[in-house]
Amino acid sequence: MELDHLTLFSQIVQAHNINCLLVDRDFSNLYKADMELRSKLYSNYDYTKLRDAILKHCRRGELLKLKDDFGLILYIFPLPADSLAQMGQALCVIAGPVLEAAPGPGEIQKIMFRKKLPDSLFKELQVFYSSIAVPPELKSLESTLVTIADHLFGEAHVLRSYPEAGDLTLESPSQSQALNDAPSIAINTIEERYEVEDQMLEAVACGDHMKASRYHSLFKTYRITPRTENALINRKNMLIILNTLCRKAVQKGHVHPYYIDELSTQFAIRINQSRSMGDLDAIDNEMIHKYCLLVRNHSMKNYSRLIQRCITYTDFHYAEPLTLSFFADMCHVTKSYLSNLFRKETGSTLTDYIHAVRLRHALVLLNSTTIPIQVVAASCGYSDLNYFIKLFKRENGISPKQYRVQMNRN
Repeated sequence: MELDHLTLFSQIVQAHNINCLLVDRDFSNLYKADMELRSKLYSNYDYTKLRDAILKHCRRGELLKLKDDFGLILYIFPLPADSLAQMGQALCVIAGPVLEAAPGPGEIQKIMFRKKLPDSLFKELQVFYSSIAVPPELKSLESTLVTIADHLFGEAHVLRSYPEAGDLTLESPSQSQALNDAPSIAINTIEERYEVEDQMLEAVACGDHMKASRYHSLFKTYRITPRTENALINRKNMLIILNTLCRKAVQKGHVHPYYIDELSTQFAIRINQSRSMGDLDAIDNEMIHKYCLLVRNHSMKNYSRLIQRCITYTDFHYAEPLTLSFFADMCHVTKSYLSNLFRKETGSTLTDYIHAVRLRHALVLLNSTTIPIQVVAASCGYSDLNYFIKLFKRENGISPKQYRVQMNRN
């Protein structure tokens, strides 16, 4: 197995929001296998039992599914012997941990009782479990992992569970009694969640939809502790929070408050009116895209205050008789100065920008109303119908009438 294949395997696993660990031959990094849970819970925990389980039960041609008594599932591949030299000190690959299902308060309390953990750790464990991936279809994930291993390792693999029944205890009696004085299970998880949130919002502020979507997918893997017993209300609350965060991010992207308020209000109304998880899923999938689009279309981050003023006025008064002379008088500058500055900062002439805004609104009216084309032209600042048709056709390749017919047909 070549190094680039191993990198590819890691990327595929992480695309499912699952950790991928290349275990050192001396097992020095094995503490990462359970997201450092035991090393934070127990003093001097050394992961000996997990190491022994890997050495004894991890076999070539198998995907070992190991489930412990915290409910964490690890998928372990041994590296072929002929690949160990290429991999340096690597011994095996661990994908995980994952959960079969997100544990509720009752399940967490049962685990704590069985593991003899103090009640003070309940909230810490809630946060910890919220950071662990819960695949929608566990068997589908397992089939995917086996298929990937078959292809990348160049041999057939089978899935084998260990233990075959029950869950594996990875602490000795003495270790389970030696708790750390102040376990900090949740601190890293909380820090990671806020880091992912910051990266997502930074991407939204820049209008980078691909990056924002990637971090949004990762952000959703951190399940926040439910505030009510109603799943629909909990989901609505999360989307209200996301809407607020995106609104603040777009504000940093130097978008006019009018556009921000318009979009955030639309989402707030839709969230409130939603009656199913399907409705909320649609909003969730759409929100990041729409806010990024808002930044790309309306950000004035790199413009001087003078140009920002001209753009904002055009956006809100496009139906008025706007000219270069009008804006020069309004801003108390010469026409040549304003014309040169506008082109320098935007790459377009002020006149072209005015036409672009008007024609964009014309598209909306043609697509959403049946008002006569002459009224559409007048509503967008064109008193001369023929001139409007000429500009529209030059911009869109077809006349306003043809565009409306085409939209109605679609």
